[in-house]
Amino acid sequence: MTTIAFDKEMYGLVSQVKILPPLVNSRRMLGIIHHQSGSVKELESIIGYDSALAANLVMTGNASCYGHRGKVSTLSRAITVLGFDQVKWLCLFSLIMDWLAKQRVISEAYRQILWKRSFVASKIAVEITRKRPWMDVEEAFLLGLIYDIGWQVMAVRFYEQFEAIFETAAGKNVPPWWIEVRYGLSHAEIGWYLAAQRALPESFKMVAAFHHCPERCKSFKTEVTLICLVDVLAYAREHPEAVNEQITLSRCRKLLISEDEWRGYQESLEQIWLQADQLWMLLQ
Repeated sequence: MTTIAFDKEMYGLVSQVKILPPLVNSRRMLGIIHHQSGSVKELESIIGYDSALAANLVMTGNASCYGHRGKVSTLSRAITVLGFDQVKWLCLFSLIMDWLAKQRVISEAYRQILWKRSFVASKIAVEITRKRPWMDVEEAFLLGLIYDIGWQVMAVRFYEQFEAIFETAAGKNVPPWWIEVRYGLSHAEIGWYLAAQRALPESFKMVAAFHHCPERCKSFKTEVTLICLVDVLAYAREHPEAVNEQITLSRCRKLLISEDEWRGYQESLEQIWLQADQLWMLLQ
């Protein structure tokens, strides 16, 4: 199994994160939770709009007490394992924990950034995977939704550093992962540790750890390369230079993504971001 270095003190702090606060507050979700008429598909679709809720659900589904450690890799599977009522309870508990806080753990501005980015990434992951019969669309959707969960954990446990990283990165016009090392943190390492601690499937751990450097990954290279490319597109508005770098195009070729196909994903970004903007307004 591939492992990465991680400060022991950080292990302890990340271990204290039992549940992530949802990034959105959905009245529709509450309606489904409180009324028996809501369907599994309705609940799944709402959870699929929020990376924190999705991560909470899949981590719970992989808990040892359910006997499915490392086997739950889609939302539909997690709902089947846990049961509809248990899933509704988990969602409600997540919302209540968020509301009970005197102030939001993550500021409005950063909640919006994290939520929209995860939404865009999940949409792109699905678009790419639909054209590759050897990849599972449902799993790709969930990977795209929660691969960057390390940022949310960082915001919950190390908010001052998280804020400083994003502010510094914006001021220098560079990606935030270029800056985080200055603060002794790594969202990839945090995401990997959380996934390992909660017994998520190995593919999720590898994606969380190596989505910026898939060549270093020793397993699940297809999934990791996919999410690496998804990440490039999800950040393309702020950092368009990465889209057509040689290393990016080389990774495209590994997934048999032609130049025309890659250009098509770039052209679809504006519409996907528009969807993200509209949904964010609806879900508040």
